[in-house]
Amino acid sequence: MFSKIKIVHIDKTKSTQDAVIEYLQNDYFSSLLLVAKIQTSGRGRKDDDWFSPEGGFWATLGISTSLLLSEAQLALFHYFTATLLTGVISEEYDLSVQIKWPNDLIYENKKLAGILIDYITGTQKKYILIGMGVNLNNSHNEMPENIRPIAISIKDILHKSVSLDDFAQKICFYAHRYFSPITEYNLKNIQLLINEYNQHSQIYGK
Repeated sequence: MFSKIKIVHIDKTKSTQDAVIEYLQNDYFSSLLLVAKIQTSGRGRKDDDWFSPEGGFWATLGISTSLLLSEAQLALFHYFTATLLTGVISEEYDLSVQIKWPNDLIYENKKLAGILIDYITGTQKKYILIGMGVNLNNSHNEMPENIRPIAISIKDILHKSVSLDDFAQKICFYAHRYFSPITEYNLKNIQLLINEYNQHSQIYGK
C-alpha cells in the first residue's frame, strides 16, 4: 500500500483532514503527508475544535488505496497512529508519553497530541486520512486560557524548539514501520505493535 510518502508544506488551511483529499483525488500522490503552519478550523474527535496556531505540527497522512479495509483493520490504524506518535516522541526526543484512549497523547497528565482517523469509501479508490495534531513549538502560554492548565508542548518540556521539517520526516519514516503490518496481514508484527501500544497505554501500561 505504501509508496514513498511525499511531504507537502502549506501555510494555511481550514483543516488538513479536508485539504489532503484534493491531492489524493487528483492522483498527485498515493501517499502524502500534508503539513500546515496554521489550521483555521482544525477539528478533533466528534468535530471538536482543535486550536492550531503557528508552531504546532498540524498534519494529515493521506493514503489512497483500492483495498477495502475491515473494521478491525481501521481500528488498528487508530491504535498504531497513537503508537507511531509515541514512538517518534519517546525514541527521538527521549520523552515518556502515555496514550489515553481513544485519541490523546499525554505527558505528565497534560495533553501533548491528538489523532483523528477518517476512512472515505464510495469511489473506485478509498482514502485513509490519518490526522495528527502535536503541540510542538506552540508554548502553552500562548494557548487559550481554558486549555492552558491541561495542555503542554514539546518546546515547553525540552525548553527549546524542535525542527518541524525533521519531525515530519520522522513521521514518514515511522509510518512504514507501524502501518505496513496492517495491510500486509503480518499477524506477528501486528501483535508486537499491539504489545507496544499496551506498554504506553494509561490503562494497560500501569
